[in-house]
Amino acid sequence: SRGGIELPSHQIRAPQAALYRHAMSTPLDQRPLSKTQIFCSNLPWSVNGKMLRQAFEEYGEVVDAFVAYNGRSSRGFGYVTYKVDGCAAKAVEAWNADGFKHEWGDDEDSSRTTRVEMARERPKPRPEPRIGGRDGDRGDRPPRREG
Repeated sequence: SRGGIELPSHQIRAPQAALYRHAMSTPLDQRPLSKTQIFCSNLPWSVNGKMLRQAFEEYGEVVDAFVAYNGRSSRGFGYVTYKVDGCAAKAVEAWNADGFKHEWGDDEDSSRTTRVEMARERPKPRPEPRIGGRDGDRGDRPPRREG
């Protein structure tokens, strides 16, 4: 209660929600770098996840390779995730070395220079909203046993 007035529970949690939204809005450049994931931009439009994985497997065991799509069209960027710390940094160093050029294939767009950098950590997923909780409602928990 605030000043002798009883507030509904959703109004009590509102300031906490505002703090959470503020923490989630951390600018990308202020998030820490991942130790196992790289961000690849300016990919040729023809590159898919399998091709991306194959291009980066020589630097360590790849657990995921993802190319972003808008419908059926590539958005020109993707992510590669390694199983072990250090492999991502090795890949970034190799791809950014002077004179390094990866040949993606015979397509005319394969001449694009792919940029590779350490990915930024993603924020943790938002917690599920609480259901119920007011007026004795215990949400999805079973009712208390009497006796």
